Amino acid sequence: MRFHRFSIGAMAATILSDGPLLLPAPATLFEGPGPAAIDAALAAAGQPLDHMRIEQNCLLLAFGGRTVLFDNGLGAEKPYGPESGRLPDSLRAAGVDPARIDALVLTHGHSDHCWGTMTADGTPAFPNAAIYLAQAELDYWTFDAPDDADRDGFRRQVLALRERIVGLEDGAAFLPGVQAWLTPGHTPGHMAYLFDGGWCLTGDVAFHDPLSYAFPEARSVYDTDQALAVTTRKRLLARLADERLAVIGYHHPWPGLGRVERVGGAFRFLADG
Repeated sequence: MRFHRFSIGAMAATILSDGPLLLPAPATLFEGPGPAAIDAALAAAGQPLDHMRIEQNCLLLAFGGRTVLFDNGLGAEKPYGPESGRLPDSLRAAGVDPARIDALVLTHGHSDHCWGTMTADGTPAFPNAAIYLAQAELDYWTFDAPDDADRDGFRRQVLALRERIVGLEDGAAFLPGVQAWLTPGHTPGHMAYLFDGGWCLTGDVAFHDPLSYAFPEARSVYDTDQALAVTTRKRLLARLADERLAVIGYHHPWPGLGRVERVGGAFRFLADG
């Protein structure tokens, strides 16, 4: 269980860990640069070549009497190793009662971002929270399509609370100081979120440090539309670098805070501290 407190403008912010995910070798997950280039970038960053270990950094904001959680990890299920599902413990360690959370904001509907919405016994993990996500994302996960694990999980975890869901459009200022930014490709309705004071929660547009930055043109096997994801990633990284926005990276090394800078035709993530 881990938490890290900081500030976003006038908002009190906390990063809460849901624990790491264990994934296969990076060279099997990214297409384009080639295994040699990928391995060289990983070695330079001191990361293993035969597997990937990425964090789940959930953001909690408190402002104006509101308590807002962005994404909620994998919950009780463990498809990516035994170390996930720690958000309830992290909330407890930080002194946060889940019943205080009145807004749950999702970047997208993949399992590691929303399967903590319900507890193992099928009751809401955040009993007083409205749920916000892109309308395009809601449409994607609810259209008639063959079942798969993510779609079935979204139905159980999010659609079970359909009456609480608020669909967002691009640019919506749906909470004070928070603006939705449609960043499709990873999923059709993936949202990043911009905060007053020059901050951005990037979700999974650029999910790996250093590979998503060193090779923004690389195609990830996790992206629904790989070509669109590349276009969106380049656009997002350029804005982060050019506007010098502070970044909150969901899967970045703990606690996921830093900035982006240009390096030739690519980018680099500079972690705070």
